[in-house]
Amino acid sequence: MPATPLHNEKRLIARIKEGDRKAFQEFYIYYTPLVRQYLRLFVPDPADLDELAQDIFLKIWVKRHLLANVQTLQGYLFRMCKNHVLNYFRSLKIGRTLVELSASGEESQAEGTEDQILFKQYHKIAMDGINKLSQGRRRILLMTIERGLSLDEIAAEMGITRAGVKKQLYAGMALVRKYLQEHGELSVLLFAFVSLFEI
Repeated sequence: MPATPLHNEKRLIARIKEGDRKAFQEFYIYYTPLVRQYLRLFVPDPADLDELAQDIFLKIWVKRHLLANVQTLQGYLFRMCKNHVLNYFRSLKIGRTLVELSASGEESQAEGTEDQILFKQYHKIAMDGINKLSQGRRRILLMTIERGLSLDEIAAEMGITRAGVKKQLYAGMALVRKYLQEHGELSVLLFAFVSLFEI
């Protein structure tokens, strides 16, 4: 995100909340390149990247009444980006893509960008961490990430309480996040990837 904030951001937030399209256009033009830069770390398909970026800004505009409690557009936008990336990875399409990435470890990495190579490395580390979890935690975590199931859906399928699922999911996420931090080379991309294992 940019080091230099937008001029008079609090006034801009108020104008957007009031439905000022010109103010929203200023916000959109300023942040779109940075949103795309962040999403590009995780989304290899340009078409999906464009769609996600548009969805993020559209959601902000549609739910602009929520800006009443927003202190900075930058922080709010970052949270929106992170949530959309999480949803992207939790979709069935991306669940299959992650499985394919795991199986394609022997493919030449020369064809990929540096970020894509790092992504594959972090994904492998994350999967190593997931595989070290207890059977129950591992199953719950994979049901969340690969199948996109809700806590209630997992509880029904496993025959346990929602509270039990939530407890195990949080514990599993924390352990994988710690494993990533301990085994991944320090980089901006690592911090972004680790953020995917926060709830």
